[in-house]
Amino acid sequence: MDRFTNKYLLLLVLLFSAVPSFAGIIKKGDSFNAGSDINWDDIEFAFLGICICPRPPPVFYEEGEIYEYWDPSLFIDTVSVANYSPFTGSGGDAEGTIADELGGKNKSSDAVSIADESTFFQAHAFIFSMMDGNPCENDDTGGWWTEFDSMWQSDELAVTITPEVALFANKAMQLLCMTDALAVNSGYPLDYMPWCIGSSGSTYPVSGHVDNDNIVQASNTAASRLIFKLNRLFMLCDPYLFCGCEYTPVWIKSHYKMHTARPDLRATYPIGKAAKTYDSGLNPPYEGVKGSNDEFLWVVFRKVLCCTCCE
Repeated sequence: MDRFTNKYLLLLVLLFSAVPSFAGIIKKGDSFNAGSDINWDDIEFAFLGICICPRPPPVFYEEGEIYEYWDPSLFIDTVSVANYSPFTGSGGDAEGTIADELGGKNKSSDAVSIADESTFFQAHAFIFSMMDGNPCENDDTGGWWTEFDSMWQSDELAVTITPEVALFANKAMQLLCMTDALAVNSGYPLDYMPWCIGSSGSTYPVSGHVDNDNIVQASNTAASRLIFKLNRLFMLCDPYLFCGCEYTPVWIKSHYKMHTARPDLRATYPIGKAAKTYDSGLNPPYEGVKGSNDEFLWVVFRKVLCCTCCE
């Protein structure tokens, strides 16, 4: 092969690598940086006094100090391309393989009517605390990858772990969610309405299918549902119990708040905040400031109330 042919082939390679691929969707972004991708000012660290917690004999009790704060200890990807992770900024592509079938996208362009509009997201959870040296250690660690979760792909299978959905799958109970939406947007989620996610709609079905064609709001719904699911599966122990933690298969929404870190950083809000208050410029075509469009990373803060004697 002569020198001219080599140069010609090199030019073709450069040209095709410089334009978007029509055969597949390749996503990329900055990997997570704890220093710049967490709203550290939202920890709201406070010392509340002295505490006494019961202990088994022969100790009987221990004394400690009471602290309250928000711990960034849960990170959730919501993605339209299967196996892509905004947390790592890598992985995943859609090229007509099984991964393409697992991928999510906005379905509104294919919908016959408004009632059929929906969005689907896969989601990944990374459970570990970013606070080293905090007064009360958080022992929750683990992860979840919905591409390997058949219940996340199917609304019908999701009922397996949420049999109570039959109580809330009616218009009256769903209309009540308007009350929760008003409360959330005022800064006060209603814990006695666990079937609602504020402006994000219904907690059920606990799957990746969301009846909303607003990509940012649908992403918030998917992330919130995964928080609910992790609680239901006893993978999260609520650290707001003072003398330890408590498993809450019915989540306590007010113990969580979140913000986006990909495609760009935004302020921190309660679960279910109306996306229109923060989504301006958040998800531009093709590429955001820190990652690909339609691929979100949510930093979730968990509320902690603890006695230092009882880590």
